Amino acid sequence: MRQLAALMEPIIAERAGVNFPPYRVTCGFPSKGGELGKKTRVRGQCWSAAASEDRHAEIFISPVEDDQATVAAILAHEMIHAALPEAGHKRPFQIAAAAIGHKAPFTSSEPTPEFMAWAEALLGTLPPYPHRRLNAMTPVAQKKKQTARMIKCECATCGYTARTTRKWLESVGAPICPGEGHGRMQHDPIDDEDAEGEDGDV
Repeated sequence: MRQLAALMEPIIAERAGVNFPPYRVTCGFPSKGGELGKKTRVRGQCWSAAASEDRHAEIFISPVEDDQATVAAILAHEMIHAALPEAGHKRPFQIAAAAIGHKAPFTSSEPTPEFMAWAEALLGTLPPYPHRRLNAMTPVAQKKKQTARMIKCECATCGYTARTTRKWLESVGAPICPGEGHGRMQHDPIDDEDAEGEDGDV
Protein backbone atom coordinates (compact mmCIF):
# COMPACT_ATOMS: atom_id res chain seq x y z
CA MET A 1 0.00 0.00 0.00
CA ARG A 2 2.87 2.38 0.68
CA GLN A 3 4.12 1.87 -2.87
CA LEU A 4 0.65 2.48 -4.25
CA ALA A 5 0.22 5.60 -2.13
CA ALA A 6 3.53 6.96 -3.41
CA LEU A 7 2.40 6.41 -7.01
CA MET A 8 -1.04 7.94 -6.47
CA GLU A 9 0.11 10.94 -4.45
CA PRO A 10 1.31 13.20 -7.32
CA ILE A 11 -1.73 12.33 -9.45
CA ILE A 12 -4.20 13.07 -6.65
CA ALA A 13 -2.31 16.26 -5.77
CA GLU A 14 -2.51 17.49 -9.36
CA ARG A 15 -6.11 16.48 -10.09
CA ALA A 16 -7.59 17.46 -6.73
CA GLY A 17 -5.34 20.45 -6.04
CA VAL A 18 -4.34 19.26 -2.57
CA ASN A 19 -1.10 18.97 -0.61
CA PHE A 20 -0.27 16.06 1.65
CA PRO A 21 1.20 16.08 5.14
CA PRO A 22 3.55 13.25 6.09
CA TYR A 23 1.42 10.12 6.41
CA ARG A 24 1.59 6.40 7.06
CA VAL A 25 -0.56 3.64 5.57
CA THR A 26 -1.44 0.50 7.52
CA CYS A 27 -3.68 -2.52 7.10
CA GLY A 28 -5.74 -2.45 10.29
CA PHE A 29 -9.22 -2.09 11.73
CA PRO A 30 -10.66 1.42 12.13
CA SER A 31 -11.39 2.68 15.63
CA LYS A 32 -15.10 1.87 15.28
CA GLY A 33 -17.51 0.40 12.75
CA GLY A 34 -15.09 -2.18 11.38
CA GLU A 35 -16.54 -5.25 13.06
CA LEU A 36 -16.62 -8.45 11.07
CA GLY A 37 -20.06 -9.62 10.05
CA LYS A 38 -21.66 -6.18 9.86
CA LYS A 39 -23.64 -5.41 6.70
CA THR A 40 -22.38 -1.82 6.72
CA ARG A 41 -18.72 -1.66 7.67
CA VAL A 42 -16.14 1.12 7.87
CA ARG A 43 -13.52 0.08 5.30
CA GLY A 44 -10.96 2.81 5.84
CA GLN A 45 -10.10 5.58 8.27
CA CYS A 46 -7.73 8.52 8.41
CA TRP A 47 -6.47 10.14 11.58
CA SER A 48 -5.35 13.73 11.18
CA ALA A 49 -1.67 14.53 11.48
CA ALA A 50 -2.66 16.75 14.42
CA ALA A 51 -3.64 13.61 16.37
CA SER A 52 -0.24 11.96 15.90
CA GLU A 53 2.71 12.34 18.24
CA ASP A 54 5.04 12.86 15.27
CA ARG A 55 2.58 14.81 13.10
CA HIS A 56 1.96 12.05 10.57
CA ALA A 57 -1.54 11.38 9.31
CA GLU A 58 -2.42 7.73 9.95
CA ILE A 59 -4.40 5.86 7.29
CA PHE A 60 -5.94 2.46 8.04
CA ILE A 61 -7.35 0.10 5.43
CA SER A 62 -9.59 -2.64 6.82
CA PRO A 63 -8.14 -6.18 6.72
CA VAL A 64 -11.56 -7.34 5.54
CA GLU A 65 -10.69 -5.88 2.11
CA ASP A 66 -8.36 -7.72 -0.25
CA ASP A 67 -9.49 -6.68 -3.73
CA GLN A 68 -6.67 -4.57 -5.15
CA ALA A 69 -8.91 -2.10 -7.01
CA THR A 70 -11.16 -1.62 -3.98
CA VAL A 71 -8.18 -1.12 -1.69
CA ALA A 72 -6.82 1.49 -4.11
CA ALA A 73 -10.14 3.38 -4.09
CA ILE A 74 -10.32 3.30 -0.29
CA LEU A 75 -6.71 4.43 -0.03
CA ALA A 76 -7.28 7.36 -2.40
CA HIS A 77 -10.36 8.38 -0.40
CA GLU A 78 -8.41 8.35 2.87
CA MET A 79 -5.48 10.21 1.32
CA ILE A 80 -7.83 13.08 0.51
CA HIS A 81 -8.94 13.08 4.15
CA ALA A 82 -5.26 13.34 5.13
CA ALA A 83 -4.86 16.34 2.83
CA LEU A 84 -8.13 17.99 3.94
CA PRO A 85 -8.41 17.04 7.63
CA GLU A 86 -11.03 19.67 8.47
CA ALA A 87 -13.35 18.98 5.54
CA GLY A 88 -15.01 15.76 6.66
CA HIS A 89 -17.18 14.71 3.72
CA LYS A 90 -18.33 18.26 3.00
CA ARG A 91 -18.00 20.28 -0.19
CA PRO A 92 -14.18 20.66 -0.32
CA PHE A 93 -13.77 16.90 0.10
CA GLN A 94 -16.47 16.17 -2.49
CA ILE A 95 -14.79 18.40 -5.08
CA ALA A 96 -11.41 16.74 -4.51
CA ALA A 97 -12.88 13.23 -4.56
CA ALA A 98 -14.84 13.89 -7.74
CA ALA A 99 -11.65 15.14 -9.40
CA ILE A 100 -10.08 11.68 -9.04
CA GLY A 101 -13.16 9.77 -10.18
CA HIS A 102 -15.10 9.11 -7.00
CA LYS A 103 -18.85 9.61 -7.06
CA ALA A 104 -21.64 10.26 -4.56
CA PRO A 105 -22.27 9.13 -1.93
CA PHE A 106 -18.84 10.44 -0.99
CA THR A 107 -18.84 8.53 2.29
CA SER A 108 -18.11 5.37 0.28
CA SER A 109 -15.08 4.40 -1.80
CA GLU A 110 -15.82 2.36 -4.90
CA PRO A 111 -13.41 1.78 -7.81
CA THR A 112 -15.55 3.56 -10.40
CA PRO A 113 -14.65 3.39 -14.12
CA GLU A 114 -13.49 7.02 -13.87
CA PHE A 115 -11.18 6.18 -10.99
CA MET A 116 -9.84 3.03 -12.62
CA ALA A 117 -9.15 4.92 -15.86
CA TRP A 118 -6.00 6.30 -14.22
CA ALA A 119 -5.46 3.96 -11.25
CA GLU A 120 -5.43 0.69 -13.20
CA ALA A 121 -2.14 1.54 -14.91
CA LEU A 122 -0.54 2.13 -11.50
CA LEU A 123 -1.85 -1.15 -10.16
CA GLY A 124 -0.38 -2.91 -13.17
CA THR A 125 3.12 -1.88 -12.10
CA LEU A 126 2.75 -3.40 -8.62
CA PRO A 127 2.66 -6.99 -7.34
CA PRO A 128 -0.67 -8.33 -6.04
CA TYR A 129 -1.89 -6.87 -2.77
CA PRO A 130 -0.05 -8.97 -0.13
CA HIS A 131 -3.05 -9.61 2.09
CA ARG A 132 -6.00 -12.00 2.22
CA ARG A 133 -9.26 -10.91 3.77
CA LEU A 134 -10.28 -11.75 7.30
CA ASN A 135 -13.62 -13.51 7.51
CA ALA A 136 -16.32 -13.18 10.15
CA MET A 137 -14.90 -15.46 12.82
CA THR A 138 -14.29 -15.00 16.54
CA PRO A 139 -10.94 -13.29 17.25
CA VAL A 140 -8.46 -15.12 19.46
CA ALA A 141 -9.04 -14.53 23.20
CA GLN A 142 -12.33 -12.70 22.68
CA LYS A 143 -14.60 -13.13 25.68
CA LYS A 144 -17.44 -15.50 24.88
CA LYS A 145 -20.74 -13.72 24.51
CA GLN A 146 -23.26 -14.70 27.15
CA THR A 147 -26.37 -16.01 25.44
CA ALA A 148 -28.19 -17.75 28.33
CA ARG A 149 -31.47 -16.11 29.30
CA MET A 150 -31.63 -15.09 32.93
CA ILE A 151 -34.89 -16.28 34.47
CA LYS A 152 -36.57 -14.05 37.05
CA CYS A 153 -37.28 -15.54 40.47
CA GLU A 154 -39.49 -13.71 42.99
CA CYS A 155 -40.39 -14.26 46.61
CA ALA A 156 -44.17 -14.65 46.99
CA THR A 157 -43.99 -13.19 50.51
CA CYS A 158 -41.89 -10.03 50.19
CA GLY A 159 -41.33 -9.56 46.45
CA TYR A 160 -37.54 -9.94 46.64
CA THR A 161 -36.23 -10.82 43.17
CA ALA A 162 -33.17 -12.55 41.77
CA ARG A 163 -32.23 -14.00 38.38
CA THR A 164 -30.58 -17.27 37.44
CA THR A 165 -30.41 -19.68 34.49
CA ARG A 166 -32.33 -22.79 33.56
CA LYS A 167 -29.22 -24.84 34.37
CA TRP A 168 -29.33 -23.91 38.06
CA LEU A 169 -33.11 -24.07 38.36
CA GLU A 170 -33.08 -27.64 37.07
CA SER A 171 -30.05 -28.78 39.07
CA VAL A 172 -30.59 -27.19 42.52
CA GLY A 173 -33.92 -25.39 42.28
CA ALA A 174 -34.93 -21.77 42.73
CA PRO A 175 -32.97 -19.51 45.11
CA ILE A 176 -34.08 -19.21 48.73
CA CYS A 177 -35.25 -15.73 49.74
CA PRO A 178 -32.95 -14.13 52.34
CA GLY A 179 -36.04 -13.03 54.27
CA GLU A 180 -36.42 -15.18 57.38
CA GLY A 181 -38.74 -18.11 56.79
CA HIS A 182 -39.77 -17.00 53.30
CA GLY A 183 -38.50 -20.15 51.60
CA ARG A 184 -37.84 -20.74 47.93
CA MET A 185 -38.78 -18.17 45.35
CA GLN A 186 -41.17 -18.69 42.48
CA HIS A 187 -39.90 -18.26 38.93
CA ASP A 188 -41.08 -17.64 35.39
CA PRO A 189 -41.86 -20.71 33.27
CA ILE A 190 -38.86 -22.42 31.66
CA ASP A 191 -39.02 -22.88 27.89
CA ASP A 192 -36.72 -24.39 25.28
CA GLU A 193 -35.02 -21.07 24.52
CA ASP A 194 -33.60 -21.06 28.04
CA ALA A 195 -31.43 -24.04 27.13
CA GLU A 196 -29.40 -22.09 24.59
CA GLY A 197 -25.96 -20.87 25.58
CA GLU A 198 -25.81 -22.44 29.01
CA ASP A 199 -22.05 -22.79 28.72
CA GLY A 200 -21.89 -18.99 28.86
CA ASP A 201 -23.03 -18.87 32.48
CA VAL A 202 -20.84 -16.77 34.72
